[in-house]
Amino acid sequence: MLKFAGCILIFMSCAALGFMKASSYRDRRIELEDTLELIRMLDMEISYRRDPLAKTFGNVAAMKNCWFSHILRECAGTMKKQEPLEAAWRRAIDENISACPLDQRDIAILKDIPTGLGKSDVQGQRNVIEPAVMRIQSHLTEAVEQEKKQGRMYRGIGIASGVVIAVMLL
Repeated sequence: MLKFAGCILIFMSCAALGFMKASSYRDRRIELEDTLELIRMLDMEISYRRDPLAKTFGNVAAMKNCWFSHILRECAGTMKKQEPLEAAWRRAIDENISACPLDQRDIAILKDIPTGLGKSDVQGQRNVIEPAVMRIQSHLTEAVEQEKKQGRMYRGIGIASGVVIAVMLL
C-alpha cells in the first residue's frame, strides 16, 4: 500500500513538473498579448490625448494588470521625479526583469520603445511605436505556436515519465 502511494506521488510530481514547464509558454503568450494591447493603447493616448508622457503612462498602466503595466507605472512615477524617459524606462525594466515571463528578444523590443518618445511630434512618436507593435505581433504568433507544440510536449513528457517511473517501482 505504501509503495502504491509512493508511485502515485511520483506520478503526480512528474506530471506537475511537466505542466509547470508548459505554463511558462502560456504565461509568455498572455504577457505578450497584454503588452501588445497596452502599447496600442499607449499609441492611442499619445495620438489623441497629448498629455505629458508620465501621465499617459500612468493612465495606460491603470487599464490592465500585468508585468508591462507595472513597468509603465514605475516609469511614470520615476519620470514625475524629473528623471529622463529613457533612464526611467530602462531602470523599470532592469529592476523588474526577474518577474518577467518574456524572453530576452521580447524585452529587447521593449527597451527600444522609449528611444523616440517625447523627442518628436505625435507622428514621429507613432512611427517609433508602430515597428514595436509589428515585432511584438510576430513574437506573439511564435509564442502561440510554441505554446501549442512545446507546451503539449512538456505535459506529455511529464505524464509519461511519471508513468514509467511508477511502473518501474511497482
